[in-house]
Amino acid sequence: MMRSSARSLGWARRFITALVLLSLMGTTLGIIGGRFARPAAAQDGANTVNVELILDLSGSMGATLPGTNETRMDAAKRVMTDVIAALPVREGVNVGFRIYGHEGSNRNEDREESCQSSDLVVPIEGVNKQALQDQVNAARPVGWTPLALSLQRGGEDFADRTGEGISNNIVMVTDGEETCGGDPCAVATALRQGEAAVTTHVVGFALTPEQQQQVNCIAENGGGLNLSAANANELSARLFTILQEIQVVVENGFLEIEEFGGLFPRATVTGQPRGDQIEGQTFTFTDSNRMELAVGIYTVSWSYETGEQKTITVNIEAGRTTWIRGSLLKFPQGQGEIYEVRDLEGVAVWRAPFEQGDYVWVLPGIYTMELVERVGDPILVMAQVQTLPGTATQVEVFTAGS
Repeated sequence: MMRSSARSLGWARRFITALVLLSLMGTTLGIIGGRFARPAAAQDGANTVNVELILDLSGSMGATLPGTNETRMDAAKRVMTDVIAALPVREGVNVGFRIYGHEGSNRNEDREESCQSSDLVVPIEGVNKQALQDQVNAARPVGWTPLALSLQRGGEDFADRTGEGISNNIVMVTDGEETCGGDPCAVATALRQGEAAVTTHVVGFALTPEQQQQVNCIAENGGGLNLSAANANELSARLFTILQEIQVVVENGFLEIEEFGGLFPRATVTGQPRGDQIEGQTFTFTDSNRMELAVGIYTVSWSYETGEQKTITVNIEAGRTTWIRGSLLKFPQGQGEIYEVRDLEGVAVWRAPFEQGDYVWVLPGIYTMELVERVGDPILVMAQVQTLPGTATQVEVFTAGS
């Protein structure tokens, strides 16, 4: 702090005409939340993504999940409702719905009828959310588990969907192994090697280790993801993982810190992605000023050379880039005196002498520069400076008559 208010007023009068000039250089970059130009699927070479969701309606789906009062069927319907809500309605995405085991019963005398039940109830034409939801609402656990038949008929649904730039995918949910005598692993191989090149993904729901082992080869042979889920939360996470993998639902976004010639804060990012059960995930910016994150709310913090920390909150949205805009605050030449620069929240971004060429990366805003340790006759006592996004703000101090 200044040692003598009388002396301070004396030499402050000498420089009462000092001017702080702001030289705004550079061009404002981008906009917060700018959308990608194209869906990621198109960037990966697939202009059209076709998906057939295949849901198990066998009698075992009526079993209650451990530790809950909810049946497997009710849990799956609740998850499917969330999936349908998240499906994008856009050109190049087509989603159909097939059910199996929905006829007859799970009694031996009805096995033959049930083992022939596999129907496409919503065609693979666009995204008809109402039709999809109506079929999910009507789903009831009934019969046996004809996995091979469902894959075979599912593959036929893609017969006229071939050619360059087309991605064909089956996403099968099952709570059991094949019970109708078929060979779903062989069918998955044939689908993958066929003209439509159908990729088969499998989510084993509430399977025993032995059952999971028996269905593993379906995804392995089908070239898809092989995932397991013990409860509704896991089922949701696994389905969204697959839909993200095939570029239907984008569940990631990007966080980018504005940089100037490679200068940006090496911030720490902490948060809990939506739907993730792991708390306090932490990431750190290193060489790149851009990182991919799962959708969610995050805190971003970094330390200045003063040792004080700045923390802000950001919302990462699917398929969007969230920008943290920045500014460069450049200081004038000093004479060895120490200045403190604070933002409106009181965080000190600088506490040192000003030397020619000194600067600091800051958020756009208003900053107060104040003399805290006098040496000789400083020409700057206090000033307020506003920095703008995407700019370098140069502080220049002129005395009267200069």
